Amino acid sequence: MDLTKKKVAIFTFARSEYGLLRWIIEEVEKSDHLDLRLFVGGAHLSRSHGLSYNDILKEGMKINYILDFLIDRDDPSALSKSVGVAVISISQIISYDKPDIIVILGDRYELYSVAINAILFNIPIVHIAGGEVTLGAIDEQIRHSITKVSHIHVVSTEEYALNVSRMGEEDWRIHILGSPGIENIYKMRLKDPAEIKDELGVDITQPTILVTYHPVTLEKRISTVEQVNNLLDALDHFKDFQIIFTAPGAEIEYGVVLDKIKEFVSTRKKAYLFYNLGSNLYLSIMKHSKAVVGNSSSGIIEAPSLKVPTVNIGDRQKGRIAAESVIHCGYSKDEIIKGIEKAIYDQKFLEIVRNVKNPYDPYGDGNFSGRLVKVINNLEINERLLRKELDFEVKPHLWNSLLKE
Repeated sequence: MDLTKKKVAIFTFARSEYGLLRWIIEEVEKSDHLDLRLFVGGAHLSRSHGLSYNDILKEGMKINYILDFLIDRDDPSALSKSVGVAVISISQIISYDKPDIIVILGDRYELYSVAINAILFNIPIVHIAGGEVTLGAIDEQIRHSITKVSHIHVVSTEEYALNVSRMGEEDWRIHILGSPGIENIYKMRLKDPAEIKDELGVDITQPTILVTYHPVTLEKRISTVEQVNNLLDALDHFKDFQIIFTAPGAEIEYGVVLDKIKEFVSTRKKAYLFYNLGSNLYLSIMKHSKAVVGNSSSGIIEAPSLKVPTVNIGDRQKGRIAAESVIHCGYSKDEIIKGIEKAIYDQKFLEIVRNVKNPYDPYGDGNFSGRLVKVINNLEINERLLRKELDFEVKPHLWNSLLKE
C-alpha cells in the first residue's frame, strides 16, 4: 500500500444511491493519489430489495467491506436498530482501517451510522447533494443534519449552495459540481428496445408509463394506503398504456406501498413490477417511456436530461428545484390523471420538454466524478479543514465553482 495516497472510504446502502456513486467509485479507484475503500451494506444485501449487492460485483467493483446490518422490516424500531448495528460494525472497521476521508451521498437515515463514527474518529466528511429540499420526507432533516457535521459540501446548483451557506457553513467549503445522477446519462450506453425485451420480457415500444413511488414519511393529511390507492386508480384510467413499476426503497411503510403495487400488477394486464433494475435498465426504460410518474428524485433530476416528462405527486419532493418538464400535482386521483394527460397529450408542453434545460446539469459535460476527485485530491487534511466555525454571512465569491470561470 502506498502511504502517500489518501485513503478514501465510500459508503453505499441502497441501489439508487449506488447508481449515483458508481462513476465516483471508478474515478477514485483510477486516481494515482487516492486509495479506495468501498463499504457496501444495508438494502444491498436484502432479498426483498433485489440483492443489488450482486449488481455491484457484476460491474467488477472491488468491495472492501460488507455491512450486514439491516433488520428487514418497515417499522421505525427495526430501522432504528439497524442504524445501531451499523454504528458498531463501521466503528470496528474504521478503527482497523483508518481512512483519511469519508464520502457519503444524500439523505438516507443509514448515513447517521457513518457520520457519528467520522465525528468520533475525527475523519473529514465529503457530503454530496447537500442543500436540497424535500419537505415531505424525513430525508429533509437527515440531509441538513448531515450537512452540519460534514467538512466539504458538494452541491448541485447555486441555489443549494446558498442553502448550505445560510446554515452557517463556511463558504470556502462549498463546491458546485452539478448532480452525480446526470453522469450515467452521459457515460452509459442505454439499452435499445430489443435489448430491454431480451432482459425483461417487456416490449418497451408499446406506450409505457414508468412509476416509482416511495412512502411520504412526513405526510399526516392522507395515509400511505390512500395515496397509493389514488395513484393506482389513476393509472388504471390509462388502459392502453403499459405500466412499469420499480419497488420502493427501504423506508418506513415501504411494505404498504409494495403490497398495493403487487396486487395491482396481479390483476392488470401489461403491468410489471421490478425490484432491482439497476441504473442502466432503469434509465433505458425511462428514455423510452411516455412519462415518469411518482415521487422519486429521478423524475426531478435525471428525466429532464432524457427529455421525458415527469408527473411528481405530493409533497415528498416539495421544495426541490425542478425543470419545466416536471408537472407537480396533489394526491387525488383526478389530479394525477390530469397530470398524466398533460404529460402524454399536451403538444405545447411536449415541445417545452423537448427543449428543456436541466438545472442539475450546469456544466453539460457529464464529468461530476472527475470534478469531485479533483476536489478530494486538493484537500489538505489539517486543522482548518477539521475545525468548523459558524459563519452566517453568505459569500458566494468563495464558492468553488467552474461556473464563475
